[in-house]
Amino acid sequence: MILTSHIIISGILASKTQNYFLAAAIGLISHYVLDAIPHWDYLSDKFETQTKTDKNFVKRKTFWREIIKISIDGLAGFGLLAIFVFLDKDANIAPLIIGAFFGILPDALQFLSWITNWKFIKWNLLVHKFAHGLIHKKINPCFQSGVMTQIATIGIVFLIMRGGI
Repeated sequence: MILTSHIIISGILASKTQNYFLAAAIGLISHYVLDAIPHWDYLSDKFETQTKTDKNFVKRKTFWREIIKISIDGLAGFGLLAIFVFLDKDANIAPLIIGAFFGILPDALQFLSWITNWKFIKWNLLVHKFAHGLIHKKINPCFQSGVMTQIATIGIVFLIMRGGI
């Protein structure tokens, strides 16, 4: 899923606890659960391959275009999460932020492992590939349906947490 979905969902879920460790666990676990749901990602497998095969990839325009997309995505997620905090006066802000941070940490580690080849974070790639392979790889939705699954998932979590379902 894109960062916005991970930020909003993990932040909303974690906002219902007072325990910071639980908020972090909620963020991490929700990330992998959400990645099992069929969705669309803007970073392609080609990007991962390029980071491994082209040693100068970080100097190329393509790399920096991806960094801009990632930054806009993350800022949008935290901006929408701020709106949630404004709407839900009972939200626990510290756990919400911790949950949102840990909700995107696996993607940050994945990105780091692509561009640095650090061995100690390779475990995350294995867990990521496993989560994506549960359902997601079997369906592999197009852009429209992949985005709709993310919007629907955010909406369902929001309604459940607000007591609407």
